[in-house]
Amino acid sequence: MENQEQEIDLRELFYVLLSKLHIIILVAVFGALCAFAIAKFVLPVKYTSSISIFVNAAGENQNTTDGKADNANLTAAKSLAATYIVILEDDIVYDKVSDLLVQDYEISDLQKVFNVSYENGEPYISASQIKSLVTIASVNETEVISISATTQNPQLSADICTYIASIAPDLLTRTTHAGSVESIGNAKVPSSPSSPNVKKITLIGMLAGFVIAAAAVIIAHLIDNRINIGEDFKKRFPDVPVLAEIPDVYNLDKGGKK
Repeated sequence: MENQEQEIDLRELFYVLLSKLHIIILVAVFGALCAFAIAKFVLPVKYTSSISIFVNAAGENQNTTDGKADNANLTAAKSLAATYIVILEDDIVYDKVSDLLVQDYEISDLQKVFNVSYENGEPYISASQIKSLVTIASVNETEVISISATTQNPQLSADICTYIASIAPDLLTRTTHAGSVESIGNAKVPSSPSSPNVKKITLIGMLAGFVIAAAAVIIAHLIDNRINIGEDFKKRFPDVPVLAEIPDVYNLDKGGKK
């Protein structure tokens, strides 16, 4: 009996949702339009550039037998890559990047992205600001380190990656006295934005509108204490016999007439 009642309740909720489907669809469309407007006209457009550096645990002047990497060197390179990442996240790296940015860019252009400060009359950008725009990680736990930067300026994103890659070799080998690094290619200036993803945000807005509208319809139905049909009365008062039902004289679906 409980399974049967549960099946009836679920079926009832399905019919309730179906009867309000036009409202649910309208709310979903409204959610999609709002999300599209926010993604297109409110959220800032950002560009991501990246560069990869290869870690060689054997060092620059050492070669492997027959040109093939030794397993021990590969394992050491992976471990060394993790150490290099920690070093590259130190403020000393971003202080040098700040110096290069101030040297190569107009202060007015930098102020569009950073909060430029002055120390002894010299402009500088705090390491924390630059670090928040940069992501450094090993590629699939290999000896390759990926450096990426995301800003509102595509050229700036590429330059930050290039600066870090140029600073890395000397800093890393001088600090660890082990291995060497070499850039793989160059950081390219992105031609298209990496965010916001307008399609994804619009889809999320549509799904959110659909779920919210459906939930509102279900909640409104569950808290509705009115008795609309005879079946409602029978469910609430199963022990009370129903002698008769008075039809709605204006509702054709409930036995009424014009």
